[in-house]
Amino acid sequence: MYVPQAFAMPDAEALAALKEIGAGYFVTAHDGHIESTFLPFIVVDNADGLRIWAHFAKANSHWHSALAASDCLLITHLADSYVSPSLYPSKRTDGKVVPTWNYVTIEVRGTLQALSDADEESLLRTLTDHHEQHSTEPWAVSDAPFDFIEAQRKAIVSVELVVSEITGKAKASQNRLPEDAAAVKAQYESGSDAQRAIADWMR
Repeated sequence: MYVPQAFAMPDAEALAALKEIGAGYFVTAHDGHIESTFLPFIVVDNADGLRIWAHFAKANSHWHSALAASDCLLITHLADSYVSPSLYPSKRTDGKVVPTWNYVTIEVRGTLQALSDADEESLLRTLTDHHEQHSTEPWAVSDAPFDFIEAQRKAIVSVELVVSEITGKAKASQNRLPEDAAAVKAQYESGSDAQRAIADWMR
């Protein structure tokens, strides 16, 4: 990913943002074919290193080539929004402005390997608990009959991405004049959900 210095995110900041993103595109190349699958995931960060846990549908043939591939690229996305030149005070000074796009994205590189049965159980519980935590009636894996869950598990293939590199990019008007950036931030703070999310990244 092309990342000008002004838009680069520190690794710790990129990791923190990654933990807030629920899903992304797992992209692999094998035997001359490039494939991608959009999967929900969880970040496992412990003494064993940084790993991303996810699962494919077994009916999706991509998992075969993904596990055989030499590496994997996970592309994730936090938010994005159009920036109109009309927002810039500098437009009224010399008119030398053009449209652009603000966005926050994180890419992760590493190798994929199969997840053990025990780790798959942890993946399913953790992934569910994470997304159910704000529900008024949170559902848990244990709410369903054991035999039913075991049958469902036969239809998935769980994997972990062993992370070798994480790259974050937050393009949030850092390259504009302070007054231009402030005007975009003010507009975003009262805008759409995506715009408000990006406004949080604008200093």
